[in-house]
Formats: sequence, C-alpha cells, structure tokens
Amino acid sequence: MLRSSVFIFFLLDRTSITMILLFQSLISINAGIIFPLVWSMYADTADYSEWKNGRRATGLVFSAASMSQKFGASIGIAMVGWILAIYGYQANIEQTEATQNGIRMMLSIYPGLGALLAAAFMFIYPLKESVLEKISHELATVRSTGKKTE
Repeated sequence: MLRSSVFIFFLLDRTSITMILLFQSLISINAGIIFPLVWSMYADTADYSEWKNGRRATGLVFSAASMSQKFGASIGIAMVGWILAIYGYQANIEQTEATQNGIRMMLSIYPGLGALLAAAFMFIYPLKESVLEKISHELATVRSTGKKTE
C-alpha cells in the first residue's frame, strides 16, 4: 500500500524537501520488507518444483532468480537513459519544463504503475498458503518414506 504512495511524488513541489524525504522513507521501509518475501517465494517455487517433478532443483531456481534480477536491473537502468532521452534531457544545462515533468513522472507515475502491476500479479500467484501446506506435507511424507502420496 505504501508503495503506491509513490504517485504522491508527482503532486509534491520540488521544494517540499521534508515531505519528499518523509514519503521516500515510508516507501523505502515498505520496499525493504518485500525483499525477504521475494526470496521466500523463490524457496516456495523450489518446493513446488520438487513436488511437481519429483526432483529437487533449488540451485536452478535460485540461480534463475538471480539472473533474472540482474537482467531486469540492466533493462531498468537502460530504460532510465531511454526515458531521459525521450523527454529531451541534456546534461549540464537547465532542463526544460517538459524534461522536468518527465523526470517527475520517472520518480512517481512510472514506479507507481509498476507497483500496481506487481500487486496484480500477486493476486494471481498460485502458491497460496493452503497449496504450500499441502506441498510441504506431501514432500515431508516423500522424504521420510520415499513414496509419493496420491
């Protein structure tokens, strides 16, 4: 919920430093909470993979996640340059109103849309708590007896 408050940045005047820092602090706290959740979701995915395929692939799941994060970061960094170019950013000069507006959108509207998209994906995430409990129980049985439950 706090992540969507990034939209408020667009409405803040650039001289409202206290409000900008306050909202950035709230957003950062919220984002920091998400990182352990994401890594636990990777572990859930590894369990799901073992449950579905009968073979543990934890290393593959985590390495794919790490590679995906690096790939996503590189695309995100490139997008910053592309978007700045679209809005006419030029280094070492005073920026036009259109460029300043584009920068404000890069710090508010675009990340807010990304947060809403991520929230939408969480609604369709198939590994809900009940499914994970079933998977965990069945994996424990398989590991202790060597036989898959039906």
